[in-house]
Amino acid sequence: MSIGVEYLNSLLEENRDEGRFRCKREMFTDPRLFDLEMKHIFEGNWLYLAHESQIPQNNDYITLQMGRQPVFIARNKDGVLNAFLNACSHRGAMLCRHKRGNKSSYTCPFHGWTFNNS
Repeated sequence: MSIGVEYLNSLLEENRDEGRFRCKREMFTDPRLFDLEMKHIFEGNWLYLAHESQIPQNNDYITLQMGRQPVFIARNKDGVLNAFLNACSHRGAMLCRHKRGNKSSYTCPFHGWTFNNS
């Protein structure tokens, strides 16, 4: 999946004299570029996911996407924030099905494994 510099440059239109700077639509639809963005931006760097004010109370949680990964951030009973993949470690079933809420434990709907928010 190698993408050359020539290809990337072909996606940009830069005309300083006319003040025109454009990207071809292909830049936003090419699956190879999407995979590169996921790998080098979303899966290979620290990401801002939320501000602590979005999870104000103990046992509050919020679900988000981190690149291709579903995650949730939860504030435990001691007020400490923790981030988790939103998937059971056994079979990958989603643990949090709502955008936000308040709970101290998460139960896998597949086999009933339970996880706390610490």
